[in-house]
Amino acid sequence: MYRSRLQRVEEKRNMRRATVLSLGTILIIVAVIVLGIPLLIRMAVFLGDLKSSSRPVDKNDLIPPVPPSISLPYDATNSATQTVGGSAERGSSVWLTLNGESSGDVVAAEDGGWSISPVRLVGGDNKLSAVAIDQGGNKSAPSSEVDIYYSQQPPQLDIFAPADNQQVSGTTVEISGTTTASVKLTVNGRLIIVNSEGKFSTQFNLTSGDNALVFIAVDRAGNLTRAELTVTSTP
Repeated sequence: MYRSRLQRVEEKRNMRRATVLSLGTILIIVAVIVLGIPLLIRMAVFLGDLKSSSRPVDKNDLIPPVPPSISLPYDATNSATQTVGGSAERGSSVWLTLNGESSGDVVAAEDGGWSISPVRLVGGDNKLSAVAIDQGGNKSAPSSEVDIYYSQQPPQLDIFAPADNQQVSGTTVEISGTTTASVKLTVNGRLIIVNSEGKFSTQFNLTSGDNALVFIAVDRAGNLTRAELTVTSTP
């Protein structure tokens, strides 16, 4: 009987231990999910940087890296902030300049890719250039300069003819006016030629009755001006 009582006490202790162990395991799993994943991410980034920085440096390397490249898919934008990237010698430090002023630096990845964000443009023309400095301290020549134009100013658009709500006899009407030079101008989707001074003039076909003419001028930065008027064609 005494032994049976001891066995029951031991079984209760084992059950308490199992319960505490289960609760502890659950708490550890929750802690790993809440805190461990971000920590693991930071550790992975740290180890990657450590691996890159611990790469042996050849002190006899006196050859400068090739100039980095800068890649932009467009030459004009209406967004003030940009991500600028390109390629360079892997592990080299890429220093970006905007109109001659420093605009950030970054270490090129293992595949040579690099990007810096955000790069804040100024109104008008922006000239981007970059140099690369390898781990031996050798500096490349400047990259080829890349130009990007920034503006949020919509194009000017003045329509001289026809007047809104004008009635015309026949099935054609002359349209004319001025806009900002070098814009893309369309009327109801039809491309209208704009000369170097921003002037335009052409004949436009009408249908009988009311005709809505929609003018859209878009500059190279993507800024848009829209105007609409109605012309009535009578027999």
